[in-house]
Amino acid sequence: MNTSSVPDLSPLQRRKRSAILDGAKTVFLSQGFGLATMDDVAAAAGVGKQTVYRHFKSKEALFVGLVTSMCAQVGGVLAGALEAQADGLPEAELRELGWALARILIVPDNLRLYRAIVAEAERLPELGQVFYENGLKVVRAFAAKILRKRFDESTAALRAATFVQLVLGDAYLELSIGFPVPDVDARFALQVDEAVAAALR
Repeated sequence: MNTSSVPDLSPLQRRKRSAILDGAKTVFLSQGFGLATMDDVAAAAGVGKQTVYRHFKSKEALFVGLVTSMCAQVGGVLAGALEAQADGLPEAELRELGWALARILIVPDNLRLYRAIVAEAERLPELGQVFYENGLKVVRAFAAKILRKRFDESTAALRAATFVQLVLGDAYLELSIGFPVPDVDARFALQVDEAVAAALR
């Protein structure tokens, strides 16, 4: 969740919440959810533990807050990439979206976040829902908006889902499980090309 969207917080409270989320990112992504403690987060954020608990009632709630925040950052990057291609051809817009998605998801912190989500999703069902609603669903909506220039709404939605899966492809799966991917840019170039072609054919 973007801290600017949190209601009824003073500027100081917003700064503290932002610091807590930054601290949580450092701790959760380096130690994993299971080993991380609220004391660790408080120390990383430079605030007291009670301040952390005033903003997030539990470690689980803090992790959900971190996932929401990081998904919002990804969404902002993708929205910016699409804005640069506004009123372009669907092929160019899809290609820009595909490359922006690939580049941002293979950033090490985002790979670590995905691994942490997968590790905890069964125990924390809310986590999977938050990740879907604020992550995958948003990306598919971006793709569907582009595809509605050429197809009806239901076809655009279906092709958007396929587009996202093809963009990520095997290369993202391999990276997410820690498998080295040689020539990663070339792999994603092929996947983005295939995703664009499949979406528009």
